Amino acid sequence: MRKFKILLDGSGTASAISVIKGLLKQSEYEIYLVSIDRDPFNAGRYLSNKFYTVPTDPEPRTEAILEICYKEKIDLFIPIIDETLLELARRRKDFEKIGTFLLLAPLESLEIANNKMKTFQFFIENNIPTPKVYTSFDHIKYPAFIKPCTGGRASINAFKINDKEELKFYTSKISEYIIQEYIEGEEFTADCLASLDGNFLIECVVRRRLETKGGLAIKCSLVSPNMSELIKNYVEKINEKLRIPGAFNIQGFIIDKKNLVFIEINPRFAGTHAFTIEAGLNSIKFILDMLNGESPQNIKNKISINYDLKMIRYWDEIFIDESGRAYNPWKLWTKKNN
Repeated sequence: MRKFKILLDGSGTASAISVIKGLLKQSEYEIYLVSIDRDPFNAGRYLSNKFYTVPTDPEPRTEAILEICYKEKIDLFIPIIDETLLELARRRKDFEKIGTFLLLAPLESLEIANNKMKTFQFFIENNIPTPKVYTSFDHIKYPAFIKPCTGGRASINAFKINDKEELKFYTSKISEYIIQEYIEGEEFTADCLASLDGNFLIECVVRRRLETKGGLAIKCSLVSPNMSELIKNYVEKINEKLRIPGAFNIQGFIIDKKNLVFIEINPRFAGTHAFTIEAGLNSIKFILDMLNGESPQNIKNKISINYDLKMIRYWDEIFIDESGRAYNPWKLWTKKNN
């Protein structure tokens, strides 16, 4: 059994927990998991073999990550925190020198994905349907939608604007923003897996975000196979240009059976990737398969997606006693409906 030493960023995030669930669901590889976060009191820490606290600012954080990769002889580093991605990409050769595979898109692709205006321009240039962006306050048609131009993880500082008074209020609160037309439709997230060089899209699982809290989906179902294929065709077009390796997600809205728009590209694991894993696309396991020499085409051939699956999310707890021991007293259960 091959052993992988993995470093996982942002262990306090839902995205990192989804990665951990994917690792727990496989038994083919022995995993030694090191996790990092700015806050030492987080759930992912207690689901890892070892934990380090790292700084928040991108440059010192990246330096700390490189030191950990060298010290722990890390095979694979999985970035999660959006604000650090650009700096990590600039230091790609430093990761290569110490033998750590950095699961991250090229710098030029990240500069597009991490900036909402550049993402909009990319969509327009490549004939990808996307909501209109208002560049002048005089031409805004209400309702509209405002969000940060960079960052904005988990829908932070993203708001519907109903009139000029709300426009004035929100533009005074957000320093850099983009204002788009407001879209009525079903919100979707496409969880995607590509080859490690980003040149081949292996699979794409598209889920409806039926209900969200704090920007995180708590109820999901899969989009129909026909609509999934339509979305996947656009995803292939996007990734042909951006070459994002491994796991990433793309968000948008389904307006009707034939029309949809794309709004965001997130070059990392999604916070609800656990649902995608159970549906048949355990991206982290397949990433390890590719690192172990399996071809992307062979992986694609063996994937089967359960389109009838639905998900309802609930909270779970980890307790830490006075000795520092972490435990979970609950037992998972399965119950068939009457």
